[in-house]
Amino acid sequence: MLPVKQDLFVAVMFISLLVTIMGLVVVSAVFSYKKKQDAYLHQLKLMKEDYDKQLMWSQIEMQEQAFAHLGQELHDDIGQLLSSTKLLINVTQRSMAEIPDTLQIAEETLSTAIQHLRALSKSFSRQWLDQFSLIDNLKAEVDRINSSRAIKVKFTHELLVLPLQAEPQIILFRIIQEAMQNCIKHASAQVIDISIRAAGQQLILLIADDGAGFDKAGMSSIGMGIRNMQHRTNLLGGDIRWEVTTAGGTAVLITLPLE
Repeated sequence: MLPVKQDLFVAVMFISLLVTIMGLVVVSAVFSYKKKQDAYLHQLKLMKEDYDKQLMWSQIEMQEQAFAHLGQELHDDIGQLLSSTKLLINVTQRSMAEIPDTLQIAEETLSTAIQHLRALSKSFSRQWLDQFSLIDNLKAEVDRINSSRAIKVKFTHELLVLPLQAEPQIILFRIIQEAMQNCIKHASAQVIDISIRAAGQQLILLIADDGAGFDKAGMSSIGMGIRNMQHRTNLLGGDIRWEVTTAGGTAVLITLPLE
């Protein structure tokens, strides 16, 4: 009877070992499949992100080409018409013994409009885009808005030159323009504060106003302008947030990687 029991014990151990090995094989196969599935999904995510970035770059390139064409049209057509009008006013003034105040004001206003138009058309030119400096052009944009005296824009920065290529600087400039337009059109702000600084390997941009603020709960129904700001920031690999300031206004915080 002893050999029979020994044979039965060996058979049970062999079956148990076989079941254990089969279980390990199944578990290993499941883990291997899960790993391959995760790698596949990660690859799909990377492909989608790359596609989205290429699509956004194409859209931005088309926009900049449209801007360049618009700038040329502004300079060649409307700019020439305004300059011709100013010339006629100057001729009229020289033929008058006494120049009325209204005509003098009209001539000065027209001169200001020509200057603003030239600055605007320049900001759309291809050469301007290729040699773009965010700091310089943002200063010019701030001066242009402040000249209207309808709103006060303050701009502070710690960097003389941003460690970014021209194209990312252009995208960042468009984001700032959109944020300022939102402050002017929707927030009824009187003062806009813009600051740019570097912290470690990040660029930190803050755009704050003293306006009416916004409803964070209503951010799900955002408009095209804010969606464009989000898309452009994502394209730069950054993060953008909207917060209510302690004074009740709106603050837009943008962080971008510098490497």
